[in-house]
Amino acid sequence: MTASTHHTLAAEDLTLAYDRDPIVRDLSVQVPTGKITCIVGANACGKSTLLRGLARLMKPSTGTVLLDGESIQTMSTRTVATRLGILPQGPIAPDGITVADLVAQGRSPHQQWLRRWSATDEQVIVDAMRATGTLELADRAVDQLSGGQRQRVWIAMTLAQGTDLMLLDEPTTFLDIAHQVEVLDLMVDLNRDQDRTVVMVLHDLNQAALYSDHLVAMRDGRIVASGAPAEVITEELVHEVFGLTCRVVLDEVTGSPHVFPMGRHHRRP
Repeated sequence: MTASTHHTLAAEDLTLAYDRDPIVRDLSVQVPTGKITCIVGANACGKSTLLRGLARLMKPSTGTVLLDGESIQTMSTRTVATRLGILPQGPIAPDGITVADLVAQGRSPHQQWLRRWSATDEQVIVDAMRATGTLELADRAVDQLSGGQRQRVWIAMTLAQGTDLMLLDEPTTFLDIAHQVEVLDLMVDLNRDQDRTVVMVLHDLNQAALYSDHLVAMRDGRIVASGAPAEVITEELVHEVFGLTCRVVLDEVTGSPHVFPMGRHHRRP
């Protein structure tokens, strides 16, 4: 299963608010197509809010989100869902639903009055489960799976939508380090093998640097830096965004920048 079309996603002068309290302010961003983009920043800086706005889960107070150059607000829900897949934080599966049935829900945007379930839908589901290593779990109940398994199943459902744009909000949260790496490796596979554009919100700055092609660093609802990880992650930037004293070195194995936090007990007099 490969993505045959590159859809584009951008925001122009975007403001997003909860109860008239702006969280994202006058923000403009262009998501690089065919790349992995990670959005990083301190808690409550607007990362998840931005992702929700890009996915049309929030209506802008001002500005616009452009999907393929058109305002996403003017598009039908079905049209958006066939171009863009979103995996929010902490999704909840219906009690007792099997893996195969949950993944099949990803095909809902493609079902119309005159177009019912097809062999193509079935193959897309199988391909999505195979790509995420969940095919052998098809008949298992989702609520009986481990955290890492469940996360891969949710990714399979998003993948089954057949979109080449995938947005994921903190996909590694609550997973142990082995399952975090497993999920992030899967994102690289989907990007490289299936030519998908991936946008993730991540908390771990070193993981974001290691797994992304493009970084967006936010503070107080605004973008303070964006570009290649080696260009964005500097000691000055980490201090500005996180208020953290650190050392940044280039990893000899991966070639990516690595952040070493410097607590007050680790600083020289």
